[in-house]
Amino acid sequence: MNIKSNDIISDQTPGEWLIKRGLAGDSVDQLAMGLCQRLTNQGLPLLRAFIGLQTLHPLYGGYAYIWRRGVAGLETEYYLRQQGHNPDFLTSPLHHMRQLGQFRYRQRLEGPADPEFSIYEMFRGEGGTDYFVRLFPFGQASGSEREDGIMISMVFDKPGGMSDEELHELEGILEVFALSARSAATYATALNVASTYLGRDAGQRVMDGDIDRGTAASMRAVIYYADLRGFTPLAESLPGADLLAMLDDYLDAIARPVLEQGGEVLKFLGDGVLAVFEITGDDAECQVACQQGMTAGRAAFAAVGTLNRDRGAADRPIMEMDLALHIGNVLYGNVGAEGRLDFTVIGPAVNEASRIEAMCGELDRNWLVSEAFFEQARHCSNDLQFMGQHQLRGLRGTRALYSLPLDKIRQAAP
Repeated sequence: MNIKSNDIISDQTPGEWLIKRGLAGDSVDQLAMGLCQRLTNQGLPLLRAFIGLQTLHPLYGGYAYIWRRGVAGLETEYYLRQQGHNPDFLTSPLHHMRQLGQFRYRQRLEGPADPEFSIYEMFRGEGGTDYFVRLFPFGQASGSEREDGIMISMVFDKPGGMSDEELHELEGILEVFALSARSAATYATALNVASTYLGRDAGQRVMDGDIDRGTAASMRAVIYYADLRGFTPLAESLPGADLLAMLDDYLDAIARPVLEQGGEVLKFLGDGVLAVFEITGDDAECQVACQQGMTAGRAAFAAVGTLNRDRGAADRPIMEMDLALHIGNVLYGNVGAEGRLDFTVIGPAVNEASRIEAMCGELDRNWLVSEAFFEQARHCSNDLQFMGQHQLRGLRGTRALYSLPLDKIRQAAP
């Protein structure tokens, strides 16, 4: 291989292209796809490539892209955090390198290969003649248990395999790729963390630079305010680990339907959930947001019901869910101290939603909505039952409240 600037896509060398696209903010998959295409266009006998990284994500501990010559696009694999390393990885040369602290590994495939790794037979079956791996570790704090870095393996089909000079030249390019990919992966990780702790939209806004204290935008929204009835006495009687596991299960049941309906989960308030469905336009858009809130609520009650049946059958404590839906204008943005900000919604409408939810216990109803929501939610107004005028704590005057009866919740639940 003699990599020159004769790329049919551009006159840039792969290294120059990687620097340019890394500065432009390309993602890891874009960088991987572009690099493999350019290398093969310049004559590298690359049959397949594997690019693996670890990540900070609540579900996934790592991910990998697999490129194959002649196949459009990349194959993507995600590795669940709770499952640890998959069996294929544990029996691969990649895991072997991790254990021994090796950064470079090579196996010729035309002659006898190490029988310990069965993956070589697959590579041979595809026509591979040479296998090469480079691990580029990322710097990390002393004592960290994380194995940050990028691992790149390549299979070539050149008769006789690659020369040492060709691999040395390739390593220089892969080093530039690792640097560009690290930048892209760092941004993706930061966005994952921001989205996980702030919400998808709020996390993206923060990453886009919306971090000035005291800045907020007015937004009309359906406010979804849910809470778990009976949590406080349980918190005093359950061991900490059991309490945390139970709370995670219930909060997942309440919040997941909001995300599935396109809502934004802004806060977990102990045993409660604050979420919004933004209303971006006219009355028709308001109807859509109301429908999203109702659908999410019904799905949440169904999920909590399933969870309660399972926990009850196992003789474990259960909790009920209370939900309030309201419509109003809120301020959506940054609030807090100079060194510690929160991106959330505030305003009288949020306070009113929380006060409505607090009335669920007093009225012995699990689902209450405001008059503003009732007037807009025409698709379900016949199912809502008038509960009278009520004084809400801390608010002037009385408010008309409506309830979705339990039989309607069960009937409409997905």
